[in-house]
Formats: sequence, structure tokens, C-alpha cells
Amino acid sequence: MKQLSRKEFLKICPLAAFSVFPMPSWLRGTGAAQETAAEAEKMIAYCGISCSDCPTFIATQKNDDKMREETAKKWSEMFHSDIKPADINCDGCTSNSTKLFNYCGKCDIRKCAKEKGVKNCAYCADYPCEKLTAFLKNAPEAKVVLDDIRKKKG
Repeated sequence: MKQLSRKEFLKICPLAAFSVFPMPSWLRGTGAAQETAAEAEKMIAYCGISCSDCPTFIATQKNDDKMREETAKKWSEMFHSDIKPADINCDGCTSNSTKLFNYCGKCDIRKCAKEKGVKNCAYCADYPCEKLTAFLKNAPEAKVVLDDIRKKKG
């Protein structure tokens, strides 16, 4: 698999997570966000992207080889990379697993949040920091998620 640079990853990460499945309701602007039990169970990455909606995460959790193949093919075309079905393995950003997709294992935002011991960046006293702000320019939907979490936590 071609290694993505940090800049390439930041540009594609939000697109990749939603490239195979329909956009979740909380991103479609359906009005006031009411958290359901299913939404409460979502794994939100430190940066605000929903791991639970990512095709790599879903394929891994379901152990779905067909989905791995489809995702690898689509992402290889989208990102002009050689992504193999075996690369489509991720237990999610906030897990302690070593199964992380490509750059996620080296992500500075993830590393910082883990060092600070926060659930995600919305819980950080330094929110939003410079690293996160740079990322959120390419992922405005993640900012909406983090801002919403921050409001709810008071």
C-alpha cells in the first residue's frame, strides 16, 4: 500500500470515511441532533470523524472480505494509491488495537489525545488546538461533531 503523507491523509480522511456508505443522519443537517442509543454507541475518533461509519471499520468488525475488496478498489481509484483488501483493517481510532488504517496509527492528533487521556478532542482543555484546527479545515463535519459533544458535556 502506498504510504500517504500527512497532508494527503488530512485531505482524504473525511472523504474516505463516507465514500462507500450514505452519509449518516447527523451529517445531513436533519435539524436538532437528538442522540439515540445507536448514536451514543458510535465510536468517534479523537478528531471527530465517526469510526463507526467508516467502511474500513465496518468491514473489520463484520470480518467482511467482500466489503474489504470493494473499499480497497474504490479507495485505490479515488486516491490513486495501491490499497489492498488486506489493508482494510481497523478497530477504530480510540481502540487500543494495533489494527489501524494507514496513517491513523501515526496520526499526531490521535497520539496527542491518547497522551492526554481524553475520550476525544472535545474533552481536551486545549480544544481546539493548532493541530486540530488545521485538520478541521479539511473536515468541517468533524468540527460539528466535536462542537456538539463539547456543548453536551457542558
